[in-house]
Amino acid sequence: DEPSAAPPRPRRSPQPTQRSRPHGRRKPPSTTGTLLRLVLQHPTWAARMPVGLVPDDSPEGLALIAIIDLCSLGEPIPSGGLGALIERFRETPHAETLSRVAAELVEAEFDEAVVETLFEDALRKLQIDGVGKEITALLQRDREQGLDAAGRHRLGELLLEKRNLASSGKVSDL
Repeated sequence: DEPSAAPPRPRRSPQPTQRSRPHGRRKPPSTTGTLLRLVLQHPTWAARMPVGLVPDDSPEGLALIAIIDLCSLGEPIPSGGLGALIERFRETPHAETLSRVAAELVEAEFDEAVVETLFEDALRKLQIDGVGKEITALLQRDREQGLDAAGRHRLGELLLEKRNLASSGKVSDL
C-alpha cells in the first residue's frame, strides 16, 4: 500500500454561514420595494403611478397599491410626513409592512438630487416587467390553444412596446 499524498479535506457546506455575511448587508429592495420607499418619502408621487403596473404578489406591492388607491379615491395624503402616513394605515393589513419599510428608510439614504430619476427608472422597469409578463402569457396561450387575430395583434403591439421601452433606456442614462 502506498500512502496517499494528502489526507482528504473535510467537506465544506455550500451554505454560507451567518457569520460570513458582512454586518448590515441585506438584499437590495425589489423595484416595488424601491417605489414604496420613494412614495413613503414623497407620498404625492403615488398619484403619478398607474396602479395596474404594481405587482400585488408581495406585502410591499399591496401596501403601495393601498397608498395609490388612497390618492385615486381623492382622499388627501395625511400631512405630517412619514409618521402621519403610517398612522393612516395603522389599523390595516399594511401597517406592519409600512412600519418596517419606514424603519429601513432611517438607515437608507436617497440622494435628493437623483430621487426623481430613480422613481422614473423604477416606474419604467415595472412597465417593462408588465409588458414582459403579458407577452409570456400570450405566448403560452399560443402554444396551448393558438391565438386569434386579436391575440396576434396584441402580441405584435406588446413586442413593439417592449422594444421601444428597452431602446429608450433609463432616464438616468439620458
